[in-house]
Amino acid sequence: MSHIIFDDKRIELDEGQTVLSALLDNGYEIPNSCRAGACQSCMMQAVEGEVPDNAQQGLKDTHKAQGFFLACSCTPVTPLQITPLNSADSRIAATVTKHNVISTDILRLRIKTEQTFNYRAGQFINIWKDDNLSRSYSLASVAELDDFLELHIRRIEDGNVSSWLHDEIKTGDNLQIQDATGDCFYMPGTPGEKLLLAGTGTGLAPLIGIARDALQQNHSGEIHLIHGAKQIDDLYMHQSLIDMSQQFINFHYHASVLQADKVVKPVSTDSIDKMILEVATEASEWKSYLCGDVDIVNTLKKKLFLAGASMRNIYTDPFISAGS
Repeated sequence: MSHIIFDDKRIELDEGQTVLSALLDNGYEIPNSCRAGACQSCMMQAVEGEVPDNAQQGLKDTHKAQGFFLACSCTPVTPLQITPLNSADSRIAATVTKHNVISTDILRLRIKTEQTFNYRAGQFINIWKDDNLSRSYSLASVAELDDFLELHIRRIEDGNVSSWLHDEIKTGDNLQIQDATGDCFYMPGTPGEKLLLAGTGTGLAPLIGIARDALQQNHSGEIHLIHGAKQIDDLYMHQSLIDMSQQFINFHYHASVLQADKVVKPVSTDSIDKMILEVATEASEWKSYLCGDVDIVNTLKKKLFLAGASMRNIYTDPFISAGS
């Protein structure tokens, strides 16, 4: 067992227990969301002791050098003296410029920041409801094309943040967001490369951003986007994607729905895992981006790998539910 020093108190950790779990068990309100090392809302700083490498995965080198780490991923093997970050200092004010529900449970939210906001299409940001509660949402916008940030937010049943954004937030309201992060974005340099974009639900948001970014950077290789949904009505950007496929000769849109009596191309009742292998017949020749439900993302990643794709050419953004 090891221990941490926090708030001038010594806290013993059980075998395998994370810093976040120990602090929550001891009554501290520590900001957190995904608890999987993705959203970075639980970032803290070690002022003494050795931080495990896995607790700093995804952080900037400058943050690592200062001892920053993710409390949800940190299982220390030596004592750590830690301090919370003033997360309010890292938040950015944004104003809602568009708020409209575009399907039964999907909100299209557009926001603007007063200061310059740097990001890559396909990354995600945190939206804070209060000092301790935030959720991560992926960006569908492209910095070079849009003067706003666009998010697609699915309403989660009994969701504290998603219901708040759907029901209480309106155009003109102010929000607090945090810097964009994530490594699921278009990489220029090989314009003739074949790109496969596949995802379910609002995993479509980063995929649209990646596709638009690639096209505006004159990507000349084939781009195939496959959106998976339960039924046709859940294809919430269906017409927009059809329009994109008509505008760009190298962009191809496919849709997979589980429940439909009759479908017309580009919609199919084939499963999304079957469709990706039908598109990427030589998987080793493709760069793939997979977004959405974590189980589906992992399944698609495994199938592409077994079909010959290199892991270094598979980028993922699995949506890990925080339950609210």
